[in-house]
Amino acid sequence: MKIINITDIKGFKLGNAENKEKGTGCTVIVCEEGAVGGVDVRGGGPATRETDLLRSENTVDSVHAVVLSGGSAFGLEAASGVMRELSARGLGFDVGTGITVPIVCGASLYDLAVGDPSAFPDVNMGMCAVQNAYEGIFSHGNHGAGTGATVGKYLGHKRAMKTGLGTFACGDGFIEVGAIAAVNAIGDVYSGAGHIIAGLRSEDGESIYGTIKTLKGMVHDNVNLVDDSTSFINRSDIEKALAAEEAAHEEQQEEPQAEEDLIDELIAEEPPVEEIPDEEPAAEDAPSFEEPAEGPSEEYQTEEPAVIDLEETETPEQASEEMSEETSEEQGVPEESFEEPAEEEAVEEEPVELTREELGYNIAFNTTIGCLITNASLTKSQANKLASILHDAYARAIKPVHGTLDGDTIFVLTTGKQKVNFDAFAALAADVMQYAIIDGATSAKGAYGLPAASDMKKAEND
Repeated sequence: MKIINITDIKGFKLGNAENKEKGTGCTVIVCEEGAVGGVDVRGGGPATRETDLLRSENTVDSVHAVVLSGGSAFGLEAASGVMRELSARGLGFDVGTGITVPIVCGASLYDLAVGDPSAFPDVNMGMCAVQNAYEGIFSHGNHGAGTGATVGKYLGHKRAMKTGLGTFACGDGFIEVGAIAAVNAIGDVYSGAGHIIAGLRSEDGESIYGTIKTLKGMVHDNVNLVDDSTSFINRSDIEKALAAEEAAHEEQQEEPQAEEDLIDELIAEEPPVEEIPDEEPAAEDAPSFEEPAEGPSEEYQTEEPAVIDLEETETPEQASEEMSEETSEEQGVPEESFEEPAEEEAVEEEPVELTREELGYNIAFNTTIGCLITNASLTKSQANKLASILHDAYARAIKPVHGTLDGDTIFVLTTGKQKVNFDAFAALAADVMQYAIIDGATSAKGAYGLPAASDMKKAEND
């Protein structure tokens, strides 16, 4: 497989239209011959159009366009403009009245917090996007549906980062597959190596702090605030801990061997020979191995072994406490030195109750929307299954994802020209979608007062 330009995939036309001043736009993917379509929607806040038509049990099996747009639910209006323009060009189903009805599906993302909140893609912008598709006007980054896209918004817009429209495509001369993704998430975008490349920034805005790290301190509403100095276990900490444990284990293995060598050396040394007197000890001095009638002398006297009563047997905790008391008495340490500190001396931090706004619940509809296009031969059922599998790519590249206020949507369009092994192709397609999401972060430019991944990298190099 070689990387190709997504606009080189035969059978599809791609176009953008946007209002950069007001921070919104739309992207259209046109298939003049009609494409087999599938869709899968995740999250609790989708804004979609005509997705029911793509269900496997429904009749329509040919889609003429997919529209990705900003503007939240208002942005669905752009699809009406796409319908009008395609119908004017003769695309769609001929219903016998001198007019064609194109099948246009779509999904919108929430970008009302960027630029002008009263602006959104409309009918005219949808028509313009189709015209640009026929003229070959298409680009990734801060264009189309990615014009107002952002990520890392859990603690509000001021700590977010700018993202955009991402693309990626590959082919080998037979199979061609590409993905378009408007990356707009409440969480962060991760590279293929698992590093955050765009997301929630630190309080000073100079570095990426990370949404997952923040969420660990916000499992419930009554939580302690998490500041930028808080650190959680990462891969390098785990590796260091494992290395230390292994080193300690090796030392333990070496210590017994050293003791055995020392014992061997001591045994090898000849013990001093004591001179035995020639005279035999007196009878009264001879040791007796018979137990005296009245029991052993006080010097060697020991207590009779007690009969263990299981019901009265003390617990290990009780035995430990008694041993501590006996040890302290023998060493002359005052018993009160082992007492627990008084309860009034313990200082406990009061939990801080955060508002819904501080927890990010006011940031709605942070939806990433995408479309996979290919010449692979897929049935409608397979296209829907593939759309479901492609959410694996979302999970790899975006964390967290599919939240209760997200409407993450993936469309699949195929011209059905090349037979494929479905499972092998699905694995390839998931990688393509993942790389498109990453491109949505890396191709974006800082805008609307928010830095992009390229700006943060430049700052690190400086």
